[in-house]
Amino acid sequence: MTTFTLNRRTLLTGTVALGTVGLLAACGGNSSKNETSALSAGDDLSKAVSYNEKDRSALKDGGELRLSADGIGPNFNILNTNGYTAGNLNIQAAINSAFTGGFYADFRGESHMNKDYVTEYKAQTVDGVQTVTFKINPKAAFNDGTPIDVNAVKSYQTIYTAAASGSDYQITPSPIWEQVASVEAVDGDTRHVKVTMSKPWYPIEGSFTSFLHPVFVEPKFFNDGLNDKPLDQYWAGPFKVGEWNSSSKVLTVVRNEKWWGTKPALERITWREMSSQAEQAAYKNGEIDYVDASTLSSYNELSGVANTDIRKGSALSVGNYEINPEKVPLPVRRAFVAALNREQLQKLRYEKLGWKETLPGSMCMLPMQEGYQDNYPTKLGKDVATKILEDAGYTKSGDYYTKDGAKVSYPVITFGSDPVVSSTAQFLVQQMKEIGVELTIENHGASEMSSIISSKNFAIKTGGYGITTSPVDAANYFYISETNNGHGKDLDSLAATMMSTEDPKEQLKIMNELEKRHLDEVAIYVPTHNGPNFKACRKGLANYGPMLFGLPYYNPNVWINVGWEKQN
Repeated sequence: MTTFTLNRRTLLTGTVALGTVGLLAACGGNSSKNETSALSAGDDLSKAVSYNEKDRSALKDGGELRLSADGIGPNFNILNTNGYTAGNLNIQAAINSAFTGGFYADFRGESHMNKDYVTEYKAQTVDGVQTVTFKINPKAAFNDGTPIDVNAVKSYQTIYTAAASGSDYQITPSPIWEQVASVEAVDGDTRHVKVTMSKPWYPIEGSFTSFLHPVFVEPKFFNDGLNDKPLDQYWAGPFKVGEWNSSSKVLTVVRNEKWWGTKPALERITWREMSSQAEQAAYKNGEIDYVDASTLSSYNELSGVANTDIRKGSALSVGNYEINPEKVPLPVRRAFVAALNREQLQKLRYEKLGWKETLPGSMCMLPMQEGYQDNYPTKLGKDVATKILEDAGYTKSGDYYTKDGAKVSYPVITFGSDPVVSSTAQFLVQQMKEIGVELTIENHGASEMSSIISSKNFAIKTGGYGITTSPVDAANYFYISETNNGHGKDLDSLAATMMSTEDPKEQLKIMNELEKRHLDEVAIYVPTHNGPNFKACRKGLANYGPMLFGLPYYNPNVWINVGWEKQN
């Protein structure tokens, strides 16, 4: 599989964690009549997508698509740690496709050059010196008329270089930018860019073609300038902001007359911020056109609505428990992994929904992807868990272990009100009690997820992360000590070796070794499920639905091509 990196490390930071996505209800109600199974390596990936693909000639010119979002803003700078949410990413793909820039992914995760932004691209390593050169479309410009050129690349260099040295930018550092030696125009042509690396970084194909308006270089503006202000003059894309109502959290975007590429099929798209429960009611009331149907309760409720298609695909995510190493010692983390009955959790989530999948063995890849390997620890069970604790000096006192006079007791943070959130949490509490670990449940609204995650204000939390097109970049996020408050430093050299390995097969081999060791030896991320992606939508909606790697923030052309079929 050909992969690419636009700023891949950013695309899986904790603030874009999927929260309750994939924590699917299987409590009460009737079973789904049709059984659906996740794919395995070598299967046809087209069976994992369902988006009613139609040629543009079959679509109406104009119309509106009404959508929901679990969060819009309030910070509209998606590079800012406070603005980087899944909702903002999807929306900004329509009004700021310059962020995705020169390359996009199809549903298979394969890379294609986006000639709206980049017309030529070359990455090479000669005599140990790695360079990337590319030409920018001469028509490309931000909405305020500022040309998209070498300065829109240097913006990233300035910000990430400063971030690496502890500046005031509210941004997650990017290791690839820390290895950039220079960014310059070729022969004075500001649309012809050359990036030279201080040392090679792999995979590098597609890197550095994300574009950022130079205004963001000013730290105060970067941090606060877009708070509750979707200032689209600093963006570029097929749509522009039509109206933003900050009190009702409704954002409408309309065709952008300054867009130089293909005109969107739709005239406008409207997003309304609402909870998962509210969006189901809104769909049934005819207020929105597309809604998630991946839980048993939502599937049963929505599949019978008139004029509705149910589109079934695989989720591009991995659900997990995440254990904060600053609050939970290593022996307890390893015992948690050993004791966790993922099979029973999967049964609770999916049995009545009719979804079958292999238990995930990776935070970085889906089992259907080429090169996938099950890296989950193999020494499991109650006896293994209790031995880990006792070997580390924990002693049993009543139902629970203690050490240094303190009971082994931690809160587990859950998000959302879906019934399965409660049932799986209660199962987890009972299961960990069997190995002498006390857990208490703290439930929070989905809107609190971002702040809790970014502040690391948890001991154990439920949630999930998106699967990216580059598993190597994902591993270089999850499994380096910089991400994990200094924990796992013994594996940093292996991660560095991985990123400097040019051969893709050898690099993937190292990635699997890194992941296998980290899941076992450091035990912070505990993959539990991947899950389905079922959507309910109005009949006639074309080029939109479950599409794996073809999501808008990987492929902003989705917003150009989505539309309504012509009436016969």
